[in-house]
Amino acid sequence: MGDVARAGSVPVAAAIGLDVGGGAVKAGTVVLTVDGTLTGTDVTGTVLPGGQGSAIEAAEFRIEHQVESDGDALSDLCAAIARDQYGRLRSRWPGLPVVWGLSAAAWIDPHSGHSVFSPHLGGWRDRALPQDLSRALSDLTGLPLAPGGPSGHVPGTVPVPSVINDADAAAWAEARLVPSAAGPDRMVLVAIGTGIGGALVRDGAVDIGQHGMAGEFGHMTMDPAGPPCPCGNSGCWELLVSADALAARAGRTSARATIDDALDGDAVCRDAVAVTGRWLGRGLATLAAVLDPGRFVIGGGVAAAGELLLGPAREELARHLPGGRRRPLPSVSVAHLGNRSGWVGAAGVALERAGWPVRSLSSGPATSPAR
Repeated sequence: MGDVARAGSVPVAAAIGLDVGGGAVKAGTVVLTVDGTLTGTDVTGTVLPGGQGSAIEAAEFRIEHQVESDGDALSDLCAAIARDQYGRLRSRWPGLPVVWGLSAAAWIDPHSGHSVFSPHLGGWRDRALPQDLSRALSDLTGLPLAPGGPSGHVPGTVPVPSVINDADAAAWAEARLVPSAAGPDRMVLVAIGTGIGGALVRDGAVDIGQHGMAGEFGHMTMDPAGPPCPCGNSGCWELLVSADALAARAGRTSARATIDDALDGDAVCRDAVAVTGRWLGRGLATLAAVLDPGRFVIGGGVAAAGELLLGPAREELARHLPGGRRRPLPSVSVAHLGNRSGWVGAAGVALERAGWPVRSLSSGPATSPAR
């Protein structure tokens, strides 16, 4: 039995994941073992304490505003991050096939990976991201492009990355890698950061919609008289619940500072988080009325507020859900993988698209490369 366990931990492939949102790129690497388990590497992260559910942690790279609006510069930044991660992986795991995946705060065509539109990444609007990114990485490394699409490892070439919407990637990770006590179910993920991303998962599969644009919950109109949104509408949900909205409500420089002060007991910041939670709950009630999920999972940086945010959200959800007293309320919890779910999902999807099935997430390191 011990021999089987050791054999199951032998790596067969590795993946780099990048999660590109407004203001930051989070990135990390994982190794896939022969039994379909993703495990963290000692390249970019550290092993987390037991009970955290993951042995992987992202490095975070800030994006300057001028880079967000410059598509070439943003692609170059992501390629540079991937190049550094490739170098470290190849040094640590020589000969191991490596793929890469990227999740982006954009509406992504599910067939081509083309970025149709992005409210927050102006430089990546109407852009062929897989081709852009692979060319940028080829220029940095001097290696030729691999033939075809994101089909895996071809020695001596630069592979084409798999590209997916950031909320879809996070939802994939939460649904596929985090066991649910309810078993297969209907889950809605709401990721709150610079904007609001979302995804619907049915029995472990992300429902991306007819055109790959399902889950744009942040652009539901909650206040028709509200301020204009970069998406072209006014009074969108994300204008009331996003990281910027939370910081502005508290008079702080950032959502992170607001949450830290709220957790330390600051009354103004706690009130700002509670108001944000109430707006969150009203939006969840609308989603519940339409989608009837069994549970909501809240991700993104704002979810770090925990129960200070979720408590008011649950109260408002119960208050506004049609027929709330006559139907089960969906649960509301924080994403198990936290802010790592986007890049972990991007890496996992890249592996699966390259033909390596992913079944679970380990809490320990892999052993030695397959020979």
